[in-house]
Amino acid sequence: MKKLLKFDIIHPTEYLIEKQSEWIDLDSLSLDEYRNRLIALRSNYSDYYTYHLNETKEWEAEEFFLLDPVFLNKTAKELLGIKRYILKAKGIVLGKLFRINDYYQQKVIQKYINHFEPDVIFVRSQPLPSAFWSQFRNSSLLVARLSARLPRHWHPNDWDLIYTDQPDFKTFFDLHGTRTIMNDQGFDTRIIRELLNRDKQYECTFLGGLGTQNFLKRTEFINAVSQKIDFKWWGYWWKYGSDGRNLIDFPNLAQTYQGASSGLEMYQIFKDSKICLNDYVDTANGIGFNQRMFEVMGVGGFLLTRWAPNFEKDFPKGIFATYTDRTDCLEKIKYYLKENEERELIASAGQRFIAENYDYSRIAKDFSQEITEELFKKKIDLQNC
Repeated sequence: MKKLLKFDIIHPTEYLIEKQSEWIDLDSLSLDEYRNRLIALRSNYSDYYTYHLNETKEWEAEEFFLLDPVFLNKTAKELLGIKRYILKAKGIVLGKLFRINDYYQQKVIQKYINHFEPDVIFVRSQPLPSAFWSQFRNSSLLVARLSARLPRHWHPNDWDLIYTDQPDFKTFFDLHGTRTIMNDQGFDTRIIRELLNRDKQYECTFLGGLGTQNFLKRTEFINAVSQKIDFKWWGYWWKYGSDGRNLIDFPNLAQTYQGASSGLEMYQIFKDSKICLNDYVDTANGIGFNQRMFEVMGVGGFLLTRWAPNFEKDFPKGIFATYTDRTDCLEKIKYYLKENEERELIASAGQRFIAENYDYSRIAKDFSQEITEELFKKKIDLQNC
């Protein structure tokens, strides 16, 4: 049986911290119990790949959650026992004396990889330098997935295979000689059974990141729209590398902010909203294909998203609504808030389309076949070296 170890995060961090504060049994949970607790949150990409890989009976696939000190410490406790304190102390000393960051984290990850012995390392989130994974190149197929902007200290040549949903990225990575595969976003239909069916709670909502570095255009757009309608938003404010403005400098956004959200709570908000607003303008170079579209439609929410030239090719008509600018967006919001029956018909059509075409059972099946082929090629190449 082939083995895959997937590295991911719970996002945003504020949401995870809030959840950890609610779990009074946190200290008593084993590593496996805690991993399952994190998966059950349905945050970010949860176990959408690993669950369906395991279902094939061809894979043993497991999640490792980066940037979570609790997960890291439970991993260290299981593998090292009391020796973990020596490793952590060494990391603190190296950090203070030589500014060597992430020593403890990297050593624990290294030991867990050696313990698990994966055929494939799948790094879906990229908080570590890509060169870190190169030490496992002779024993594992190194696979990355990248959809957002290029991380710092990251290079395509550090990977054997890259997945992306951004055509510009594929062109860029191919030019560097790293095989790159276009990989669909998707939705796991298990989520539907985990949500409440109830009357709509909100008029118009937005869920995602805002801020003046990564999301400047989106922030200014959402801020302008929020002044004219009954609006609420959840998510996070990007604190790093901004132009100096913070959430408090956008009074309408500050007033309508409801806090961090993710996972099942996020999906429930989509289901409870009459209109779910989406904007990818800062991140996808004009391509409308972000994860939010699939999440909203997947739960049966009504999606109002910025128009993109790829929609006619990639999606049928009548499964979501689009806007072109602020004026058009406000007009569409007012229209669809009045037209309840039309809005619900569109939302239902969107949910059917996603379930039939973008369920993770299909995406994981394609993924399994592709990485199996790449794994076979790599083993042949290593034998010939």
